Amino acid sequence: MVDSRRIFGNAAEHDAAAFLKSKGFEIIKTQYRNKFGEIDIIAKDEKEFVMVEVKARHDHEFGYPEESVTKSKLRKISIVGTMFMDDFPGVEWRIDVIAIEYDQSPPRVTHIIGVG
Repeated sequence: MVDSRRIFGNAAEHDAAAFLKSKGFEIIKTQYRNKFGEIDIIAKDEKEFVMVEVKARHDHEFGYPEESVTKSKLRKISIVGTMFMDDFPGVEWRIDVIAIEYDQSPPRVTHIIGVG
């Protein structure tokens, strides 16, 4: 059974992918996993690959969504991203964060480029 947090997370990842597409990004993979972890979205911004962490909140009780992206999480994304990029030697890549706040209509989307 899928819990409500996973449903919310999937919806946020879908919205983030739609946002990226509207900005001209090509979505390569969603929910990419290997033995070291998961990357929510792998996209391409012109010639550069982008590993995207998506964070969303219904309210600010626990802070802004982007504040929950820890150094540990960025390290994990970096490891998973490095392994993914082994198939694309010499191609540049970066880590971005998409933060979505659903406490307003329309939801507020913040795109933080190159966090790691």
